[in-house]
Amino acid sequence: MLNIAIIILILLGLIVHRYLSTFLEQRQLPYPMGFLFFANSFALIYLVNFIWMFGVIGGIVAALLCFLQILYSAGLWVFLLPGLISMHKSLDNFKIPKVNPLIYGGFSFLVIIVAILTVINFFVSPYKSMWELMGENAWTPILIFLGILLIGNIARVTVMSKFMKE
Repeated sequence: MLNIAIIILILLGLIVHRYLSTFLEQRQLPYPMGFLFFANSFALIYLVNFIWMFGVIGGIVAALLCFLQILYSAGLWVFLLPGLISMHKSLDNFKIPKVNPLIYGGFSFLVIIVAILTVINFFVSPYKSMWELMGENAWTPILIFLGILLIGNIARVTVMSKFMKE
């Protein structure tokens, strides 16, 4: 159960990271060095988590999917779509959007919470516990993920192309 909670928090962290990265890329993020410290720490923490949950090979693959934002492009982009729409409307009114300070400040707490849960997870669950949960049939989750990846990217391209035409 703790593994599932950690995975959900990592997915939430990936969404928040992408949101804050858009402001970092536009140089609108206050204290960018603090964000970069927590972003790099977050990447290291989810690498360690995934290696503990899925083993070395599965953990590195899962961490690469997160690091290269493949998970974000497959489905997590949906959570930032309302913010993108409101940002687009505010740009039409010549307002430069500002970063939400609650989300910006909460990211560091999220990283710290995931780090604490990581340490606890070492004592609670055995190594490769999520891999063993999937059992011998690892192809079913892999095929489900590939389907989500394909459908999610097609949906993202479709929605964004319609959004950009407006």
